[in-house]
Amino acid sequence: MLTGILLANGTLPALILTSLFTDNIVKEGIAASFAVKLFKSWMAEKDANSVTSSLRKASLDKRLLELFPANRQNVEHFAKYFTDAGLKELSDFLRVQQSLGTRKELQKELQERLSQECPIKEKIVVLFYKADVLSEEAILKWYKDAHLAKGKSVFLDQMKKFVEWLQNAEEGQHN
Repeated sequence: MLTGILLANGTLPALILTSLFTDNIVKEGIAASFAVKLFKSWMAEKDANSVTSSLRKASLDKRLLELFPANRQNVEHFAKYFTDAGLKELSDFLRVQQSLGTRKELQKELQERLSQECPIKEKIVVLFYKADVLSEEAILKWYKDAHLAKGKSVFLDQMKKFVEWLQNAEEGQHN
């Protein structure tokens, strides 16, 4: 595909790809289909790093999900579509971008929470919940009911102070 070759050689700027995000082209599935062909020819000339670097420079790296209609703008759909098309590198790139975005949001929220006037326990619990890293119920259930398994005693010993802290924080909220 000539457009991919021209992008790879630097003859065309990556900003021309913004035309792919036009509503009717996206709705008809043309944007995603064209993007696959374009990225394949681009990567055949250069490599995946050339594509991702150019997308970042043009600030299009955060818009890749917009190649799909709103009801399909999620990482799982993007990853499957591009992996099935032989472009796993772009699927991996998007996953990393999403992860970095989430991490930046959590760092920002942490800074905001730390500047607020509330107990540090509350700040940490809220951030763990926001990050979907763990839930209080899951930790307490595992701590109390977990099946015997290799390493359980080590885990329980390491988690004891954290679990006690969670239990105390919970009791303090109900009082």
